[in-house]
Amino acid sequence: MRTILSDLGLESPLVGTTVTAHITSSGPDGFRCTVYDVATLEPREAVLPRADAFDLPEGAAAPELAVGDTVIALVVGVSGTAQQGTERLMLSATAPELVERILSGFVDDIVTGKVVIKAVARVAGTKTKVAVVPTTKGVDARGACIGRGASRLKGAESLLNRGFGRERLEIIEYSGDPATFLTNAMNPVRVTEVLIRGDNAIVAVEEHQLSGGIGEGGLNAQLAGRLTGHYVRVVKAGTDLREVLRQLATGTGAPETG
Repeated sequence: MRTILSDLGLESPLVGTTVTAHITSSGPDGFRCTVYDVATLEPREAVLPRADAFDLPEGAAAPELAVGDTVIALVVGVSGTAQQGTERLMLSATAPELVERILSGFVDDIVTGKVVIKAVARVAGTKTKVAVVPTTKGVDARGACIGRGASRLKGAESLLNRGFGRERLEIIEYSGDPATFLTNAMNPVRVTEVLIRGDNAIVAVEEHQLSGGIGEGGLNAQLAGRLTGHYVRVVKAGTDLREVLRQLATGTGAPETG
């Protein structure tokens, strides 16, 4: 099974962990930070490249980060060597794995293995969809991640957005059936029909939910597609899905799509 550490490597025990990065200076390429060891409280130097600090929709202005601000980030690597005194932690605030780590801190069922995160689709600072599945009979994976009164979800969002973000998290129920999984991933709109062929998927929704299904800038359909591994077109209910799929395959366009 894929894990954060297997994705990011094992060059340091800290790789794959979340840290609070205190910004000490900034430059054109990124931010120099100090991270304090949770066990010894000793400071460590860290770098948060600008490319790993923001992942914003086109035209959106990056949040202002200043000296003294703190950012929750994921350790994704180490540069230099401790022996030469040049070791620096490389950080990312945009990695999808950061959401996994933060959510795990609020949901005991993930830590104990009763709930597994199957996939994460993220546009950092805006919206993330997280697909979860239970490993134990009778466990409501989605409910466990949301918590009573959405307390766990709100707690994870608050920590993720600490300092400057407005990212929203959506918990999606995973299914081994591709059509059901895609239907779930289109939350919060109600899907009336799905047609999947290879990497392409056509999703029909009621006309009044068409804009919500597509999402601002196509974000909802884009994240649902990333989560499920499909290129998603959203059309209004009653559209001939097979004709849309044919047009998509031949590159002739698709009516009422987003």
